[in-house]
Amino acid sequence: MKGMLTRMRTQGSPYICGEVVKGEQRGRLLGFPTANIDFKASWLSFGVYGVKVRLQDQCYQGIMNIGVKPTFHENAFPVIEVHILDFSEMIYGETLETEILFKVRDERKFDSFEDLKAQIKRDIEFTKEKFRQMLNR
Repeated sequence: MKGMLTRMRTQGSPYICGEVVKGEQRGRLLGFPTANIDFKASWLSFGVYGVKVRLQDQCYQGIMNIGVKPTFHENAFPVIEVHILDFSEMIYGETLETEILFKVRDERKFDSFEDLKAQIKRDIEFTKEKFRQMLNR
């Protein structure tokens, strides 16, 4: 399944499934480890999203970046990176399923790693609050 991306519809939301592969470890260095899913698909819009994550028959909340990581690279290939909230296990080789629930923001380039780290913190807080609101409906 490595390098494979599946698009299906679950209640009208985009659904992405793929094998977790080793990335550049930048998320871990910034304090936000990510599960990287290798893919080649043109139907995805670059940005940061709140996602429902399914891993080993368990569901989690997460935040996902789809894009080229412009703060780190120019002319890079698109990647999917998923930070599973309140989760710290190594999951290389596992199959990760994500359902996009809402958009947090567009992908953009930051002037420094510190600016990016601060924005990721804000994105995570926004995502957690959005999930709280969704659960309280």
